[in-house]
Amino acid sequence: MSESSKGESPKAGGSEGFKVSRRAFLALSAGTAAVVAARYAIKWPKFSPKSAPKDGTEGVQTETWVSTSCLNCPGRCPINVRVVNGKAVRILGNPKSNYTEGKTCPRSHIGLQVLYDPERTKTPLKRTGAKGRGQDPKWQPISWQAALEEISGKLATISGRPDRLLILQGLNTKSDEHLIRRFAQACGTSNLFSEHDLEIGAEKIGRWLADGRDNSGYGLESADQTYTRYILAFSANIVESEGSLARNLRLWGKIRREVPNRAKVVVIDPRYSVTAAKADEWIPNNPGTEGILALAIAHVIISEGLYDKDFTDNWTHGFEGYKKAVLEGFKPEGVADRTGVSADVIRRIAREFARSRPAVAWSGMGATSWPHGTDASHVIYCLNALAGSIDARGGIIYQEPPPYRDMPSIAGDEPGIDFHKTANVILGGGVGEVGGVIIGFNSNLIMSVPETKAGANTWDAPLKKPYYVHIAPSLTEMADYADIVLPACTYLEEWGYETAPPGSGYAEVRIKRPTVEPLHDSRPIAQIIFDLAKHAGGAVEDAFENIGDSPEGFVRYRTAAFWDTLEADGVWRGPDYQYGKYDQVFHTASKKFQFGLPRLSEAIDPKFVAGVLNPKFLGNAAEYPLKLVTYHPALYIGNGSQNYPWAQEIYLVMHGYGWDNFVEMNTETARHLGIKDRDKVWIQSNVHGTTRRIKARARVFEGILPGVVAIALGQGHYASGEWADEIGVNPNEIIGLDYDVFSGQPSFFNTRVKVYKA
Repeated sequence: MSESSKGESPKAGGSEGFKVSRRAFLALSAGTAAVVAARYAIKWPKFSPKSAPKDGTEGVQTETWVSTSCLNCPGRCPINVRVVNGKAVRILGNPKSNYTEGKTCPRSHIGLQVLYDPERTKTPLKRTGAKGRGQDPKWQPISWQAALEEISGKLATISGRPDRLLILQGLNTKSDEHLIRRFAQACGTSNLFSEHDLEIGAEKIGRWLADGRDNSGYGLESADQTYTRYILAFSANIVESEGSLARNLRLWGKIRREVPNRAKVVVIDPRYSVTAAKADEWIPNNPGTEGILALAIAHVIISEGLYDKDFTDNWTHGFEGYKKAVLEGFKPEGVADRTGVSADVIRRIAREFARSRPAVAWSGMGATSWPHGTDASHVIYCLNALAGSIDARGGIIYQEPPPYRDMPSIAGDEPGIDFHKTANVILGGGVGEVGGVIIGFNSNLIMSVPETKAGANTWDAPLKKPYYVHIAPSLTEMADYADIVLPACTYLEEWGYETAPPGSGYAEVRIKRPTVEPLHDSRPIAQIIFDLAKHAGGAVEDAFENIGDSPEGFVRYRTAAFWDTLEADGVWRGPDYQYGKYDQVFHTASKKFQFGLPRLSEAIDPKFVAGVLNPKFLGNAAEYPLKLVTYHPALYIGNGSQNYPWAQEIYLVMHGYGWDNFVEMNTETARHLGIKDRDKVWIQSNVHGTTRRIKARARVFEGILPGVVAIALGQGHYASGEWADEIGVNPNEIIGLDYDVFSGQPSFFNTRVKVYKA
């Protein structure tokens, strides 16, 4: 044990090893949070930012505004881009969008630096050196023709063994995702992995258990924020990183400032997030206990008869078994110590939630990225059913699909990961172990999964064996394993269409079209897929005939029913959402909302109680007493790179600080460890028999529960460019690899650490 970790034995209390009066903690939080931004207003950028062309009028010869859509996060917001003399110089929201009301979030403006990143890959590259982190790839430029022929040759070597092809899908245009899925199906592989499922896999499966919707298309549920009167957010950072950030920010102002009876927002989260700072109330809880709290809240609602009896009687199945289990096992007084939330507070918010209809219970990544994540997702979702908020105005609504033209059917299984294969969920059925071919579309998987530290890299050997094709605008950490690199266009240089993410209920489609000519020798991903199919020949080539034959043609083909409006306005909107379609929205066997998990059907299963009441942690509590949580800050760019000075400048908006991230800890925790604000410290874990550590600065403030530390994601790059590399740390390097047993989603929040001075 290091010298800094010696001292008193851990004390019993709200979080192991640290004890502080809850009243004192909350009082300190209220005062200290107010000065956070002021204290960190001064920033010391590491580099002098290089910017895109400046917005102005001097020397203007040609000027136009082009309607397209953003892709810096899954929100895919409609935008208008000002193009002067052939250069994109400004990005604004598209006012013709009902969904965003013409607004954008701060991420959209980074698009100019995504486009004009001087470190973009300029031509196809072939590796002639060794693979792996720190190896010299000895890249050699090759032609597109040579690259495509080599790839098709490698695909031919696994003909008849489609299980040896894995396709990785990062953040891509929706139309490209449809083409990628078709390519996988035509090749006969079921190994198509969407990296977005690293964050929402357990949440989707938990909701599927209740409503039977597979959520693979457009049916993902969402909160009808426009009309809700109460939001109970379980570790959901709504106004920083959830869903469509632009829409959330706009509606936040609407429901909080523009209505006579403003909505109340209560945030349950171990960390004082941006959403907590803007909410009516922040309730810090012990990490991993969100599901327990949901069940205790349900206990109060049911025991006091506050639930919607009409809905539960007529449109639910398994309610009686669920009711019995909740009443017997989850009395607030019985879970208060484990959750860190008093019984009085649990009872109060339960009554508020049930009486303030329409109300929404909203689960975030912090609540579901656990070994019990599916269970947590399900029981939080059930609170909406108790409140009668399913498919109801101001409650939970189901996104309607746009009327895209169907593509011709092709032979083959619909691609998709078998989520029960938890040992291989990321590298797809053993592709990594036996070799094969991996194709990554805008993938930087190595930065997004646990245990990626050099020298102890869980994924290093599996990624070295297959033949890997890296398709993206620039080199990132995944390119360390690439045999071939194909330079893709950015989203400001390509044709496509985007489907509005869940939030409005009604369908909205956004166009993507080139604002400028493709830079360098890059090609749109849609074109690359058409080219790969042509070189593959046979059934794969046949699958891509008569669906437009080009990126623009494909967009016109799929959107034929509303192309004229889409082309003219940049967006197309479907009819208003219709509530109360209970006979249509539930896809369960009973055709009703399903309350009962198998473990809650008749009696309380001890295994379920053990899993939910005692969240599983990796690491010895005595030596590693702190619980590590992570989060996505507002200026986290979702395209796999952070190589953008504008995003780095104020990376942590909560602290008004940029060009770094740090380990956040409570004053009481820091005092116990002898650490002061801005001290350099080691954050160390020991899981699966391996010790890992990263070094960062400490950020000491009251905005986090004692015994918990937090690190923002997105930094710690080492192969993504001048404005990303060697900035901050990647907490995934010390997070242990564990899974939710139902969805296969990695569990990012159950690693124990210790922190000591560097």
